Amino acid sequence: MTSNLVQSGKIATTAPGSFETGIIEAMAEWCDALHGGVGLEDAFAHLAAGFGAEAGLLVRTNLTDFRPMRIAAWDRRSASTSAPLTSSFADGFFGRPLARPRPASIWLASTHEDDGDNTPDPALVNWQCRRGLTEFATLVLTGGPPIRDHIELHFTNPVPSPVHAAFAAVMPTMARTWASRQVGLVARTVTNPRTPRDAGHNGPVTGAVLGIANPARLSRAEFRVCLLLSRGRSVLGVAEELAVSESTVRSHLRSIYAKTETSNLAELVFRLLATAPGDDLPDRSCA
Repeated sequence: MTSNLVQSGKIATTAPGSFETGIIEAMAEWCDALHGGVGLEDAFAHLAAGFGAEAGLLVRTNLTDFRPMRIAAWDRRSASTSAPLTSSFADGFFGRPLARPRPASIWLASTHEDDGDNTPDPALVNWQCRRGLTEFATLVLTGGPPIRDHIELHFTNPVPSPVHAAFAAVMPTMARTWASRQVGLVARTVTNPRTPRDAGHNGPVTGAVLGIANPARLSRAEFRVCLLLSRGRSVLGVAEELAVSESTVRSHLRSIYAKTETSNLAELVFRLLATAPGDDLPDRSCA
């Protein structure tokens, strides 16, 4: 289904209608991916390339702590650059206005009006300079609470009018199909990323994190935190259950992230659920 537009990674200008055709094909693949027909990462890559971006992320952010979790990523120069796109810059740039965005809304860095409360994100400025990029767009799929999902696309030049029009045309459909996506799609994509780090990995996170063998070498307190999280408790709920402060739970979480090779709360919970042991697990929540 890959079009010439996607294969070249550029917006075609020689063949009338080729850009529109490429976007339509990429959108069809996106919709297919959301219902399990093709891989979400592949569909996202074709969509980002179809829009003419240099790099892009599909990101989930928990709006209680604003920790971004990468669902899928694509970078045209990932194999040749020392500065691939690995982190979301949306919240650092747009700040508080992006905390509760409208689904299907489109946020362009070049048209953002700073409310005077934000300073330029030095990490973004440095990364753009290294890559020779000038513009990025944030396309909101869900606005929360408690979860916001968005697409972040980075461009070499200002976004041309055909791409502006394409954003406006497809975003309602993208947000609607994302809302009706196959159950568990994000969890499967996040817990089974196709990255070199995971290939052949034999570290502690390959076993059941909450298994009797305790492969991640969690302390007793960390084990209790993970067990409660796996049972659906929030960070505040864990704190109340264990009669400790919320800051104490977050301190445990930082250690847990390092031991389980996860980077945020959502990824940790997905890991816990994906490697959940059987019903014979002893209840150590009160140990």
